[in-house]
Amino acid sequence: MPRILVVDDEKNYLMVLAQLLEEEGYSVETADNPFAALDILSHSHVSLILSDLKMPRMNGLEFMRRAQEESPDIPFVIMTAYATVQTAIGALKAGAFDYLLKPFKNEEFLLTVNKALEFARLKSENRILREQLERSQNREFIGESPVVRTLLDDIAQVAPTRTSVLVLGESGTGKELVARSLHQQSPRASGPLVTLNCAAFAEPLLESELFGHERGAFTGAVERKRGLMEVANGGTLFLDEIGELPLRLQPKLLRVLQDRCFRRVGGTAEIETDARIIAATHRDLPQMIGERTFREDLYYRLNVVSLQVPPLRERPEDIPLLAQHFLGKFSKELGRNIASIDTEAMEQLCRHRWPGNIRELRNAIERAAIFCQDSTLHSKNLPPALRESSVDEPSCAGRALPADRPLPEVLDELEKKLIGRALVKARGIQAQAAEILGISRSNLQYKLKKYDLL
Repeated sequence: MPRILVVDDEKNYLMVLAQLLEEEGYSVETADNPFAALDILSHSHVSLILSDLKMPRMNGLEFMRRAQEESPDIPFVIMTAYATVQTAIGALKAGAFDYLLKPFKNEEFLLTVNKALEFARLKSENRILREQLERSQNREFIGESPVVRTLLDDIAQVAPTRTSVLVLGESGTGKELVARSLHQQSPRASGPLVTLNCAAFAEPLLESELFGHERGAFTGAVERKRGLMEVANGGTLFLDEIGELPLRLQPKLLRVLQDRCFRRVGGTAEIETDARIIAATHRDLPQMIGERTFREDLYYRLNVVSLQVPPLRERPEDIPLLAQHFLGKFSKELGRNIASIDTEAMEQLCRHRWPGNIRELRNAIERAAIFCQDSTLHSKNLPPALRESSVDEPSCAGRALPADRPLPEVLDELEKKLIGRALVKARGIQAQAAEILGISRSNLQYKLKKYDLL
């Protein structure tokens, strides 16, 4: 329900307007002076401001200027009994959505309110759409492996809830992409998605970045600042590297998770937030609890649902898809026409252990695309370190069979690896893979199910 702030030094007028708006179903805040109104704006979300023009100590235009510094997207309607053409033009030039000449009819007043709220809604939707279009190329979680399909199913099931989620996985596996997917598939998708890397700030700056601060809270705090916890209201706050959150700040985050409110640094006002918290880490939080560097109660509050993002070495069948995706991206950025990756280069990519996961693969393909001189990416274009490491990983066909394991078990393992190599060479096309292996497509599909490769 939209919340409307009405500001007028005439208290009787203030009461009449508030009653009229409440009868229409709106939530209403009132203030009889601009200073009280600014205080309301500092800790409450408002959809529209209706303000008188002439008020003691601060007029409506100055109040609008100061309010828009804090909340530039809130539409303003100026009300005045002393309107002239110059006054109206001045208000609109200063940023007002519209103005109303007192006394006005109830119908005229409500029509202006509805138009202003519709304008605010469309403006917000257009801004969010632009942001989504700009990020669209980086959102797709690519992969057809069983572990990735399971993860995507879990995301779809958890996303519609407001439950806190803890995303676990090694660095470079795509934990932020999981957070984006949770946000985009949730009812909060039209709200903001705000990201904070807890390892990127020293403790005092991190507290201010997360919770905001009041003017004069510390040296250098020359004006009030809204924290990301406040900015994310109505949307999602993604706290990356939550294991790096200083122990002193952990109770403050715990309180947000429990009570949905917090205070700015140096402030006394309680600020409510409806931000969904998604946290991620590559650290072992239970071990940190044992070492007394992470609070157990915070861990259980964050870990209502946990999602494990698999490392790239556990989903090697996805490497060709990811490599081709990144090749298309960098080929376009470089203005090249690099359409494919040759078999030798693809085999080297699939042999590599990828300790840096998807981030390392992305960088390797970018480097290879820069040095590629024709329409096919070759082994020689790959980073030297990657070519050398793949030599140490012999193909399954060249490995000696261990004598201390049952032969059927070893043969099954060898067959599974051969099928995987054939799929790599065929770039995932089952008919071509079956031809490489010398078996029928139906036989290949049977073996894919047998070895859980579908």
